[in-house]
Amino acid sequence: MTFWLLIVSPVGADPIRGEFWIRADLMEIVSPGENLRETGEFSEREENALNVLLEDARWAFSGMIYGYSVSWTPSSAARSVDEELKIEPLALIPKGDPRMKTVSVVRENGFIYILLEYSPDATQEGRLEGWSGEAFPSATGSGTAPMNFSSRRDAMEAAVRETLRAWLRVRDYNRPREIRGRVAFTEFPQTGLYGGSIRAVVALKMDLEPLRHYAVD
Repeated sequence: MTFWLLIVSPVGADPIRGEFWIRADLMEIVSPGENLRETGEFSEREENALNVLLEDARWAFSGMIYGYSVSWTPSSAARSVDEELKIEPLALIPKGDPRMKTVSVVRENGFIYILLEYSPDATQEGRLEGWSGEAFPSATGSGTAPMNFSSRRDAMEAAVRETLRAWLRVRDYNRPREIRGRVAFTEFPQTGLYGGSIRAVVALKMDLEPLRHYAVD
């Protein structure tokens, strides 16, 4: 099992930052002297969760720099259409990229908070500036997902869907057949607990294709 986590000082010009968290391991002490860990050492469960966290951070940083392609078919009971959502990164920063670094690790109230940063190169900085332009409309929203191994990613994708839904609802009365386009995070997503689920809040820039509608019956 590969696990890369470095404590470093911030480096590079204009890094982008974000924080994710995991629950700290609640150890069951069977008898005195068992299950002891050195200060700062991670349990196997924590280590697995941190590997997932780092992959989710790589996915989120990539979404800020490159964006995602989105294909969403809203559900329609009247037409027996099930919802289908596909969100794919337009590109991913390399796994293990040394420009993605951990700034701090803090244990607090049963959680481990990981602050990360990524230092984009000149080409990536150009992409960030391109997404920040006035040519693309912006919107914010939130979404939730049941607590499980992949719930952080699921919550972020749900937040993208709900943001698109809310933005389109006030601009097009009819339910679209399909929404296609590109979106990018303008800020690192925020996540938290919400009624036993994971809740993500996202801020998007959107480059959507003309909506596809159902034919009039």
